[in-house]
Amino acid sequence: MTLVFDSSLLIEIERRNKDILEKLKEYMELYPAAPQITFINYFEFYDGMHDRQAHNKDKALAFINNFNIIYVTKKTAEILSDLKRKYEKLGTAIALADLLIASQVIENKLILLTLDKGFDKIDELNKIIL
Repeated sequence: MTLVFDSSLLIEIERRNKDILEKLKEYMELYPAAPQITFINYFEFYDGMHDRQAHNKDKALAFINNFNIIYVTKKTAEILSDLKRKYEKLGTAIALADLLIASQVIENKLILLTLDKGFDKIDELNKIIL
């Protein structure tokens, strides 16, 4: 299976967080395929670059562009709708962006690697929370 890096993980990789990089090394050995990101992960990371100095923006853009992006499809929308309705009925608040990330990961039968414990609420999602 292939890993999908969540925004929280991308930020820590870029910051060169040694603890996270050590854990990541272990998972990359278990899942050697090139990790991917979702459309929302790209957006969140790119949006966070706007206040940086030009040199730092260029480095960040070069970093994020190393990843293949998973794009949304009609099936993504269907999964998103199902998840949104299910968790609203349960009274579980989950951000729409997180549900969209989960929908793409579920659709493509991938594994989300994240630091965000909020994803733990989504039962259908194959995930690793560091």
